[in-house]
Amino acid sequence: MAESTIIQLMDQIHNAILSADFALLSQLDLNLETALVGLKIQSKDELTNLQQKAERNATCLLASGRGVRSALRRLAEIHRNTTSLITYDGSGKRMDIGDLSQCIQKF
Repeated sequence: MAESTIIQLMDQIHNAILSADFALLSQLDLNLETALVGLKIQSKDELTNLQQKAERNATCLLASGRGVRSALRRLAEIHRNTTSLITYDGSGKRMDIGDLSQCIQKF
């Protein structure tokens, strides 16, 4: 496949990352793998261009992963806050009092 097709696929992958279209990203990844099998680099400029696109996409994927992990941590924290009582002692240290549902049932 031509280098221009690979560049187009890498740009489409970048757009899929930015829009969080993971289904499309999966398909584009397969298409890119297939396209790379027959790639023959003709010049240093072509290689540099491909490398820049790959680095851009890798940077976006890493940032996306950090965002997903942050969201998961926040959801876990929200869940903990709805099921237990968290307070702070006199020195500012966080203390988890325990399961709120057990406390409520006692009253």
